[in-house]
Amino acid sequence: MFRKIFTALILLLPAALSAQEIGANFNHDPEIIDMVYLRKTPVEWIRTTPYIFEYIRGEKDPATEPGLQKLIDAKKAGYKVAFGFRWDFRKYKLPIPAPGSAEEKKYFATATAILDRVGAYVDIFKLGNEPNLETMEQDLQLSAEGVVPLVRFMERLLNEVVEPYYQKHKVVTCPDVYVGSLPALFEKEQQQKPGVVGLIRLAQENSRIKGLAIHLHISDSLEMDKAFLFVRSIMPDKPIIVPEYSLFRLYNHHVSDELGSSEAGIAFARKYDHPPGMKLYEWYSKANTEKVSAEEWAELFASRVWFPPHFMQTYYRYFRKYGVVLATYGYLSQSAPAKVTPSTGIWFVNPIFPMKSLQRQADGSYTPNPLWFNDFVDIVKHGTKK
Repeated sequence: MFRKIFTALILLLPAALSAQEIGANFNHDPEIIDMVYLRKTPVEWIRTTPYIFEYIRGEKDPATEPGLQKLIDAKKAGYKVAFGFRWDFRKYKLPIPAPGSAEEKKYFATATAILDRVGAYVDIFKLGNEPNLETMEQDLQLSAEGVVPLVRFMERLLNEVVEPYYQKHKVVTCPDVYVGSLPALFEKEQQQKPGVVGLIRLAQENSRIKGLAIHLHISDSLEMDKAFLFVRSIMPDKPIIVPEYSLFRLYNHHVSDELGSSEAGIAFARKYDHPPGMKLYEWYSKANTEKVSAEEWAELFASRVWFPPHFMQTYYRYFRKYGVVLATYGYLSQSAPAKVTPSTGIWFVNPIFPMKSLQRQADGSYTPNPLWFNDFVDIVKHGTKK
């Protein structure tokens, strides 16, 4: 009953209390930020979250890393920057360090060194990236002390690194701080994790935190409703940002479909001389190794009964409905494996410029993604009008 009443109240709120701005997401690889291609759309925001353990482990130097310079150059060129760190505790099988421990001091010293390089160029600072997936399970649960180690760590990151840096550099404007980014919030399993609930409550209750960041990699729009309603049941009106969103789960669900699974699919296969029994993952492998034309790319997805055209516009309607103030979308190809299998994550369909899968244009420039480009430009313009 509460959920139904709450949903009704949400729908009575103004559609947009502030702008729903749309920007370019470069994920964890700031070195691929490309000013030439940024200028091909009217985006005003970029987002990146470097792998901080590459710096902690000495693989990259905060003082000289070229990727950080790309971020600085973009800010100097007039773009606004959303920035944070990806903490891969799970990847390295590392527990979150205890407060005041030597390990925590080492981690925070590295974070401070990175801020020394880029802190003056950041407009939004995010406390983490997909921490509910990148943290060891025990650190998402209540400890014997009655605290969730992940939540405590993120609050200490704010208290011991972010705020001291900006207090020390008073001529630098302190960015808005967001907690997150939390993915898969439509899943009951995620909704029940103390670490997830605790981070949303931290965003709600801490006056120094502007709001919450979430990711929306989904298979249908119902999952967006579930995720937003869950967040708004804990954090009713603070801003939300969406640094990543896509139909990744939808693509993965259909990766083993045959090209000829429908009449339109049979016609597509015949036109491009593919066997109708060719699996979609086999066609993806061909696209990523040989590169296909924009026409073939567009017609492949038009022949899929499950593919929703203009879904970028659907996302934007949801952003307006639930108070999203900024969302950033994958901009340039990153992961595009030459051999795609039924278990490969299908991220390469997303980018605005999927240069690892599409043939270049006649002038040698990257071809825009015909699935998204026009709608992306349209919603960017809507956001900048506010």
